[in-house]
Amino acid sequence: MKSLKQLAFLILSLLFIISCDDDDPTTLSSDPTENAANKQPLGTSANELLSSDEFTSLRVEIAYPEGFRPTDSTIELLIPFLEERLNKPDGITLVESTITTNTEGPYDINDIVAIEDANRSVFNNGDEMGVWLFFSDESSEGDSDNSVVLGTAYRNTSMVIYEKTFLELANNSTTAISRTLIETSTIRHEFGHIFGLVNGGTPLTSDHHDEENGRHCSVEDCLMYFQTVTTIFNTSNTASLPDFDALCIQDLQANGGL
Repeated sequence: MKSLKQLAFLILSLLFIISCDDDDPTTLSSDPTENAANKQPLGTSANELLSSDEFTSLRVEIAYPEGFRPTDSTIELLIPFLEERLNKPDGITLVESTITTNTEGPYDINDIVAIEDANRSVFNNGDEMGVWLFFSDESSEGDSDNSVVLGTAYRNTSMVIYEKTFLELANNSTTAISRTLIETSTIRHEFGHIFGLVNGGTPLTSDHHDEENGRHCSVEDCLMYFQTVTTIFNTSNTASLPDFDALCIQDLQANGGL
């Protein structure tokens, strides 16, 4: 478990590093044949998400245990972000689900998959695509003494945000930390992965893949850089949130996005 001393060090450094895993447990499912289209490898549905060729709308299920709901502002910022990049002429909608988890943390990816399989209710349906966005009541087993995992995109339409870690950062800080800023930055980064970035389902149109750090961008101020850094003391300014750089946007547009 992350100690208060370690949390304080992260906060006093004035910088926040978004860390994510590139897990892909496509074989981990209670029933891999049921809703199989939503249980594929990470990045394989990038074109389906970005374009309107097969799916003309998107529904995102925001799931969380009681007490771990993201902020209202985080939820309000999600649709505009998606509308800017996804070609979904019939619209993007959100549905919230309060769920119960019965597993002790910290969670490994097998725990996350089991929670999804037991609780997910939104899947691909006709020309509407479904995405699962889980806000976890436990931290990641991947946390270490000098870093924390904030989010993981692990299937073609699935991701987890470690909300417990965000709450610990905010509650144990002596300075004001905006949960909205760190939640939103992490969500956008993980959506980038299910959009197929970088070189993980969406083909490259230029050489900007940081191969040493997995599916990340070599441009340091890009949302998809492996260490996405934001300034904690500028937490109220959502305009300062990192965004896709021009090279990532070119990739997305070439694969059907906006």
